[in-house]
Order: sequence, then structure tokens, then C-alpha cells
Amino acid sequence: MFDRLSECARRHQELVGRTVRQYGISLPAYEVLATLRDAGEPYRRTMGEVAAAGAVRAGGLTQHADRLEAVGLIRRERDTDDRRIVRLCLTPEGIALSDRVAAARSAQEHELLSGFGPADRRRLSGLLGTLGNTLGAGVPEQ
Repeated sequence: MFDRLSECARRHQELVGRTVRQYGISLPAYEVLATLRDAGEPYRRTMGEVAAAGAVRAGGLTQHADRLEAVGLIRRERDTDDRRIVRLCLTPEGIALSDRVAAARSAQEHELLSGFGPADRRRLSGLLGTLGNTLGAGVPEQ
């Protein structure tokens, strides 16, 4: 069963990656944009907060931020009280792109689940939630 889940996850990641690349960015770069968008106005977070959100690996965050800044999707701000703190901030262009990609992903998800009725979707969501909680708790040592 876990092999099937892993295969579904792998295929989903490939599909999402292809969708995101149609907008000229990588999946990890989109995850940075989405993390900033999810922060709410003023759409900014520290580098540490973005890394902690699991958007991208901490080691690659600077490279993704450099690329996103170079194309005008984010800007960096230094904290006025502590110049060591750097915040990533969405630009209006970054907000617009993030919203377009999110809409495309939502439509894609709707299409992928179109073969399931509402009751099946709720059941699947519930089962996956239960499995996620169980995995999060870990397996007790015996």
C-alpha cells in the first residue's frame, strides 16, 4: 500500500512540476512564492521562516531567492532593528504569478479528482488524514 502511495506522490510531483514550469519557474521557486503568499499581507517572511515552512531546503533557499529577485518576483528587506535579519517580500508581480499558478493547480486538482464523487473525496481525505496523523505519531518501539 505504501508503494502505491509513494508512486502517486511521485507522479503528482512530476505533474505539478510540469505545470509550474509552464509559468517559467521551478517547483521549489513556486513553493517559496506560495509560502510568502500564505503569510498574508504584507506577504513577507524571514529566510528562516521560509526554510522552516519546508518550502525548500535551507541550503538552496538563497539560490532560489536570488533567481526570484533577479526576475522581480520578490525583493529582500533588511530588518531596521537587526540588520542580520533578511525578509523575503513578494512584489506585485510575484503575487500575480503566485495567484495564476495556484489557480492552475486548483483546476488541475479538480480535474484529477473528477472521477471521485463527493462522498469518495471526503472518505479519501479522511483516510489520508488519519494515516498522516498515525505516521506523524510514529510507530511505538516494541
